[in-house]
Amino acid sequence: MNPQKNKGDRAEREACIYLTAATGHIVERRFGAGQDKDKGDLVGIPNTVVQCTDMKDKSEAVLRKPREAEIQRMNAGVDHAITMVRFNKRPGCAEGDNWRVVMTIEQYARLIK
Repeated sequence: MNPQKNKGDRAEREACIYLTAATGHIVERRFGAGQDKDKGDLVGIPNTVVQCTDMKDKSEAVLRKPREAEIQRMNAGVDHAITMVRFNKRPGCAEGDNWRVVMTIEQYARLIK
């Protein structure tokens, strides 16, 4: 299997654990993520598409992936989209604290309306 795919799969599994713990929703990987009419990587958060990334270039991930999540949101016909970005763990970093949720300004505005 492709090493990049393995890395992405591991990140998605890890994100499921932390989102489930933080939200109380059962979050799971979506079957067939990455295909045409992609609807996000994870399912279980109501009315929300979740895109996960563990890209080496974190700046690119923060700028590019929320835009992709927006397309996935429209494909899924839901109201919200978030992007989870995995950072490298630092000494003293609590379990799961190396993840950040990022959104475009428009995605955030839609969330708080």
